[in-house]
Amino acid sequence: MSTREMTSLSREPATDFLFDLDGGRACLDFANTLSSTSGEHLHGYADLVAFAEQSELITQAEADWLHAASALNSAEVEAVMARAYRLRSAVYAVFSAIAADQPVAQAELEALNRELGLALQHACVEWQPLGDGYHYGWNGRELDMPLWGVARSAAEVLVSHEDRLRVRECGGDACHWLFIDTSRNRSRQWCSMASCGNRQKAKRHYQRSRLRMRT
Repeated sequence: MSTREMTSLSREPATDFLFDLDGGRACLDFANTLSSTSGEHLHGYADLVAFAEQSELITQAEADWLHAASALNSAEVEAVMARAYRLRSAVYAVFSAIAADQPVAQAELEALNRELGLALQHACVEWQPLGDGYHYGWNGRELDMPLWGVARSAAEVLVSHEDRLRVRECGGDACHWLFIDTSRNRSRQWCSMASCGNRQKAKRHYQRSRLRMRT
């Protein structure tokens, strides 16, 4: 794709949806983009790019490039979205099993490793003079770039003993979102106090009130 082709395209209208990033790690936030309560949050490629940008897995400049490039290759976009849904399913299966202290299905780990292998082909270390020094980066730009950081994030959580032991599944009714429990005594029960936490507290208050009325 030539520079002229890229610059002649206007940016695809970005989704106005703000993703809930309460999971504590990008891979868990990605797994939470399919919700049993609020439904599907990745309706198309624009949403996938928006998630990656909001999660700081890609820069705004990279997001602009991806929006423009996606307009020129619909078949590849469809293939990337199919991979995104499969990766999300694998990430959720792997970490929900870990949260429940159950064995991880080999097929799900293999699906994650396939994406990790593709991502690591682009991995590099870069020097950032105005930041903290050396940091992870990516070589090149491809339409599957939003998946690279998700796969690496999942691998990092899996190989981190501390992070792995802190993976939890929300205790809210029908929620099942995943998160890293960073509480001091590892007692966090809900993906977010502002949502599931308040709903559960309100439900318990209502149940206690009903019980008092009956006695």
